[in-house]
Amino acid sequence: MAAGLRNVLLSFCLIALGGLLFGYMIGINSNVVTKGQLICPDDWTGDVGNWTSWGYGQCYHFSDWGQGILSSMNLIGATLSSLICFQYADDLGRKREVQIGAALYLAGSLGAALSPVLWGIYAGLLVYGLGIGFAMHAAPVYIAEISPAEVRGTLVSAKEAVIVLGIFGGFASGAAFAAIPQDGWRLMVGLAGAFALVMECGIVLVPNSPRWLLLQSARSAALLGSDSRFEEEARVGLTFFRRGTPAEEVESELQSVRDDACASLGQGQAGCCEAFRYPKPLRIGWGLVLLQQVTGQPSVLYFATNIFKGAGFKSSAALSSVGVGFVKLVATLFTVFRVDQYGRRVLLLSGIAMMAVSLLVLGTAFLFRECSEPVSRMEDCKQDDVRLPQGWAICTVAALMLYVSGYQVGFGPISWLMISEIFPLNIRGAALSTAAVVNFSSNITMTLCQTALMSALTPAGLFYAYLVLTVVSFGFVKVAVPETKGKTLEEIEVLMTGKRRNAPSGNIQVA
Repeated sequence: MAAGLRNVLLSFCLIALGGLLFGYMIGINSNVVTKGQLICPDDWTGDVGNWTSWGYGQCYHFSDWGQGILSSMNLIGATLSSLICFQYADDLGRKREVQIGAALYLAGSLGAALSPVLWGIYAGLLVYGLGIGFAMHAAPVYIAEISPAEVRGTLVSAKEAVIVLGIFGGFASGAAFAAIPQDGWRLMVGLAGAFALVMECGIVLVPNSPRWLLLQSARSAALLGSDSRFEEEARVGLTFFRRGTPAEEVESELQSVRDDACASLGQGQAGCCEAFRYPKPLRIGWGLVLLQQVTGQPSVLYFATNIFKGAGFKSSAALSSVGVGFVKLVATLFTVFRVDQYGRRVLLLSGIAMMAVSLLVLGTAFLFRECSEPVSRMEDCKQDDVRLPQGWAICTVAALMLYVSGYQVGFGPISWLMISEIFPLNIRGAALSTAAVVNFSSNITMTLCQTALMSALTPAGLFYAYLVLTVVSFGFVKVAVPETKGKTLEEIEVLMTGKRRNAPSGNIQVA
C-alpha cells in the first residue's frame, strides 16, 4: 500500500495544482486591482487608458461596480465552464478535464499578462476562470476515485489546504512585484503560467480514473458488444494507484467497481439531466455549497481588511488580514489530518457552531461603532474614521479569527469532500457540475452585493443576518447530511440511492 499510496500522492500533487492556481488568483487580486497597478494612483499625471487604448505602462480608472466586475471575471468564467462540464464532463473524463483546465490557465494568465489593451486583460482573466471551472470540477472527483477509502477524506480535504496555500503564494507574489508601478501586476499574473505549464506536462504521467474507465467500458459493451480497451486500461491504472497491494486485492476492488458501473448503466443510459433523478444527493450537495456562501464566508474574507479598519486597526489592517490567512491555513490542516478520524458530520457541525458564535460577537461589537470625527449620522462617517472601543476591537479580531477557523474546519473542505462522495458513478460528473454552478454563482452574487447589503443593513445587521443563516445551516446538516466516513464510494451510493448493486459484471445487453 505504501508504494501505491505514493503514486496516489504524486497524482494528487499534480491535480491539486489546479486548486493552487485558483487560490493564487484570489491572493493576487487585491494587488492587481489596486492603485499603482491597474488603477491609477491619486497623484497620477500621465495618460489614463480606456477600453481600446494600446500600450504597456497604462493605468485605468474604475468605478466601484467596475472593480467588482473585474475581480469577478474569474468566477464568471468558472461558472460558464461548470455549465460545459454539466453537459460533457462524463464524456471527457477526469484526466482530460484537468488537461483542459491547465491549458486554459496557461492561455488566460499569459493572455492577460501580455495584453496591451484593457479588453484583452478582461478576456484573459475570463479564460483563466474557465480553467478554474474545469480544474476544480475534476479535482475532487478524480482524487476521490483514485484514493483508498481510509485516506479519501484526508486527500480530498487537502485540496482546500492547497487552495489556501495558493492564496499565500498570491500574497507573496503581490509583495514581491508591487514595487513595479503599473506593470508589476503583469508579473504576478504571468507567474501563474509557469505552474500551469508544470500541471499540463505532469498530468500526462497520471493514469485515468479507473472508475470512469470502467463506466466507459460498460457503456461501450452495451452499445457495441464486447470492448476490453477501457477495462484493460482501468486494470493498469488501478494497479498503478495500488502498487504494492496484492494482486488479488486489486482484482477484488476492480470487480466491485465493475459491478457498480454495470449496475449504474443498467438503470438506463445517463444523460446530463439524469442527475436530477437523484434528489437526495442533489439536495445535500446544493445545500452545502449554497449555505457555505450565504453564511458570509466570501464577503467576510474579501472585506477582512475593511473589517479590521472598522475595528480601529487602520495602518495594520492589511497585515492583520495576512494573519487571518495564516489562521485559515492552520484550521484547514487540522481538518485534513482529522477528517477520517472524527468524520464529516462532526466537523461540519463543529465548524458551523464556531461560525455562529463569532458572528454573534461581530454583530454585537459593530453596534458600538464610533466616529473619530463629529458627524450627525454614523453612515456619514468615513471608513478611515470608524473605530470601536478597545475592548470590542479586540473581541472583533478574535471573532474574525474564530469565524475563518470554523469555516475551514467545516464548510470549506468538507462540502467538496461530501460532494465528491455522494453522487452515483454514472452521473457523478454532471451532478458535481451543477453543485459547482450553484457555488460559483452564489459566490459572485454575494461578492457583488456585499457593499449594497452593508449599506442597507449596517455591518451589525449584516453579521446578524449571516448568523440566522448559520443557524439554518446547522439544522440542515443535523437533519439532512449523513456520515460517510470509512465507506467505499459504492457503499455510499447504496446509502444515497437505496439501491443495492446486484447486477452481473458481464456485458450488459440492451434490447
